[in-house]
This record gives sequence, structure tokens and C-alpha cells, in this order.
Amino acid sequence: MFITIDNIQYHAVLKGTGPQKMICFHGFAENLSTWESILFEDYQMILVDLIGHGKSDKPYSIQPYRLPVMVRHIRMLVQYMGLSKYAMLGYSMGGRIALAYTLAYSQEVDLLILESASYGECGFVNRIRRRRNDQQLARSIRGKGIEWFNRYWSGLDIFASQMKLPKDVRDKIDERRLLNAPHALANTLLGSGQGRYPCLIKKICGLAMPVLYINGEYDTKYRQIGREFKQLNPRIIQTTIPGVGHNTHIEDPQAFSEAVKNFYVSVCKTKKDL
Repeated sequence: MFITIDNIQYHAVLKGTGPQKMICFHGFAENLSTWESILFEDYQMILVDLIGHGKSDKPYSIQPYRLPVMVRHIRMLVQYMGLSKYAMLGYSMGGRIALAYTLAYSQEVDLLILESASYGECGFVNRIRRRRNDQQLARSIRGKGIEWFNRYWSGLDIFASQMKLPKDVRDKIDERRLLNAPHALANTLLGSGQGRYPCLIKKICGLAMPVLYINGEYDTKYRQIGREFKQLNPRIIQTTIPGVGHNTHIEDPQAFSEAVKNFYVSVCKTKKDL
């Protein structure tokens, strides 16, 4: 389906027939088809192409890519669908957006799943450094094009474990990245990249709903961030999937699905016991 919000068209797909709803956000330079191997029997997944990605609009103005606008547009999408209670799932960049949205509308989000996601860069020097890095990458994407970006992005250490994936899976990852428009990826970095995303570390303790943090064994950076989430809020459950890196739901979809299922079962049992 296509939903128009403030003259911007968003693409969304409903997947599954579960009685509950789960809104799912992909990562940077990905699109909603990243979830093609994931299905939860208890949830109907609402897959969304974030602005500048997939079949959603890719405006040249940077304003719609800013986090407050993105959160407001997601809120309007939720209202359009008539949702009052729902879960959220976000991978990497999508996890940051899901976290920001959940903190803004915590009375509605009844379950949050973060996959390899951050609470943002903290500290003035770190934020300035990351902002400059995002600006440099944005310039390179605009100047060198999407094929250069795909080679650069797939060559990052964080994705090294994906070289073990079957060729057809790696081809699909490349295909999704190559569908992106350089200006849209650049605007995403400049509007809501890690350098512009707020430091939310002090708000993690306020997450009262069940939260699952999933990371891969080989993803040392986000494995540590997952530990920090748990330290900031002992109610958060951290699950490490063995033998995979940053993108756990693609590298081992079965283990990812099992982790979510086990978490959901434990949440239901806790509610029943109460």
C-alpha cells in the first residue's frame, strides 16, 4: 500500500495474519524486503520503507529526513492504520528510529525489539566527529555514485561475516543497496544519521515495556552496546546470536525468529503470572 503524509508517499506492506501488529523498520540503504525471511505467527508485520528508501518518496529537500519529522510521519501512519497498541522492531538505523518513536509514544508501544541498534552518539567531541564523518560519506555518495557506495559499504568490517552467506543472499543485499538514490542516502546521513541523532542514553531507564536487544556474536561493537542497554535498564533482555555479525535477521533468520518467539512467550508467561 501507499500512504501519503505531508505530500510524501510512503510504501508499506502487511505480512502475516497474526492477531497483533508489529511495525518493522529496515536499516540504512536497505528496504522492507530485508524482512522477506522473517514471519511471526503471533504478529501481522507492518513493513515500512523509510523515507528515501525502497518505494517511498526520495525528496531532495533535507527537512523530511530529520528525526522529528520522521517520528511525526510514523505517528500519522500509525493513526492512518487505526492502531492503538502495537509492537515495534527496528534493525540498525531502523532500531534508532524505533527507539526514538517508542520513547515519544511509550503508552502505545507494548513491546520493542532492537536489532544491532544504538542509543546515539554521546559526548560533544564524539558527536562532532561522527557528524563530520557522516558529512564526508554523504559527499562521497553524491560524487562517486551508488555502485561505489555498495562496494564501500559491503567492505566494512561490520559486514565481514556476510561473506559466508550463500551467493543468492549476498546478491539480494547488493540489489537492495543498488536500488538507492545517492541524494536520498546523503540526505538520510545529514538529516538523521548518527551525528544528528540525539543521545538517548539517559532515557533508556524509562522504557517500561518489554524490550529485547538482539546482536550477533561477531558484532563486538553492538554486542557491547547491548550490554550497556541492559545495564541502563535491567528489564531489557539481551540475546546474542552465535556465528553471525551485524545483520542477524539475514545471516541467521531462523535463530532470529526463535529469539523473538522465545521472548514473546516469556513476556506472555510473565503477564499471565501477574
